[in-house]
Amino acid sequence: MSLAPSRKAGDTVESTVVQHHPELRHVPDSQHEHHDAVVTELLTPSRELPFVGICLLEVGTIVEIKSAMVVYGEAQRRGRFLLRRSQHEHLLDEGGVYLFAVCAPTPDRDIIVAKVVPATLVDEFQFSWVERATRSDYAQITWTQVFAPKEVESR
Repeated sequence: MSLAPSRKAGDTVESTVVQHHPELRHVPDSQHEHHDAVVTELLTPSRELPFVGICLLEVGTIVEIKSAMVVYGEAQRRGRFLLRRSQHEHLLDEGGVYLFAVCAPTPDRDIIVAKVVPATLVDEFQFSWVERATRSDYAQITWTQVFAPKEVESR
């Protein structure tokens, strides 16, 4: 069974993030479906990976990597991050963080910008959960809730 294009794109970004940040170790979905990586060495902010509201990530911190294209569709709308409620609640319970990445709309999904945001701060974003009967509830947020347009458009 082949993966959906959005899933392939997400996997590509996860792999790129882990390769660029050796302090992170990938966690396969077979081991845990609610996060993508775990911190294995102290991780501190940098120009390439700023943090919001925290100064460092300690060993053992769980990380969910979310990506969105800078624009999508014929209308060239700003991309959106898809949050799953069960995943978000797990991150809240475990003191986890999101690593948000905005990517170029290319097959390689080159990362334009990335940022670490604690799950507790994501609760401050403006969104609402969409309920579904068969899968986890979800919400979508535009990348402009995480990044200022000038952060993305200047690169």
